[in-house]
Amino acid sequence: MSTTDDYQRLTPSGMGAIVPWTPGGALGDLAARAKEAALANGCVLVRGVELDEEAFKLLVRSLGDTVDHKFGEGQADLLKLDASRDEGKVVTGRGPLPLHTDGLLVGEQVDLIILYAAEFSDAPGSGETYVSDQLAAWQEMPAQLRHVLDEHEFEYLVKERGYFPTVPVDWYTIPTTRDYGRVKSLNLTTAFPHDVDQRSWEIRVKGMPQVDSDRFFEALDGFLRSERYAYTHRWRVGDLLIIDNQRTLHGRTAIGEGGTRVLFRGQLTLSETAWREDEVPSPVARTVVPENRP
Repeated sequence: MSTTDDYQRLTPSGMGAIVPWTPGGALGDLAARAKEAALANGCVLVRGVELDEEAFKLLVRSLGDTVDHKFGEGQADLLKLDASRDEGKVVTGRGPLPLHTDGLLVGEQVDLIILYAAEFSDAPGSGETYVSDQLAAWQEMPAQLRHVLDEHEFEYLVKERGYFPTVPVDWYTIPTTRDYGRVKSLNLTTAFPHDVDQRSWEIRVKGMPQVDSDRFFEALDGFLRSERYAYTHRWRVGDLLIIDNQRTLHGRTAIGEGGTRVLFRGQLTLSETAWREDEVPSPVARTVVPENRP
């Protein structure tokens, strides 16, 4: 992929690229182009890709090394996010997921997240994936939000034990930043909405009154999901979205009562951990997508 290609960006902050693709092309070529674009731009969208489960696994493994799997469902090269109606299912269920970084709760390095729409049919606003340009947001963050991130610790309580079987059973602390050698970034989630009963985890600011902690996470979520930093993707069957998990945060809107949503997900750890922020391929020349929608 040439860095002079005229790709479209997905947010006003400059995150994301749409990579054109001709159906029937070689899977290896797709992997190489998409990986370079994702690392340069935070995430990449490719439309019209035809993959079954085995082809998806091959694509995932051609991009890098699968993570050391510590979850209770699926595998690192294929987890079906199938909008399950089973009681207690949250991550693979139908409710919303707040902004988060994969691998956070289990302490695992996840560099790339690969999502592919095998089936999708839902009302507008439902079942959508949103991605936040956390590096730009962190750099431009208001002082009152940055102060909490700099001076306080965050604690987590995992409630979905079937999906996260190896984590502590009580509240535990996770650092608010991470640096695996490629880029330093925020290492956190925001909170589930107050009106959501099925929650995979809880989060709080350690030592802060609960009401103040709740207000902080509400403000943080609003800032990270503002129009400047966040791209919301409405799925079509055949969409491939590759997300740089070190440079972004992502989440999901709830799936509608009659909606169908089956995404394949893969998680990778890259061997190029020695890359620094100033050594990552430069973002390609891009044009803005009207209304943040490709």
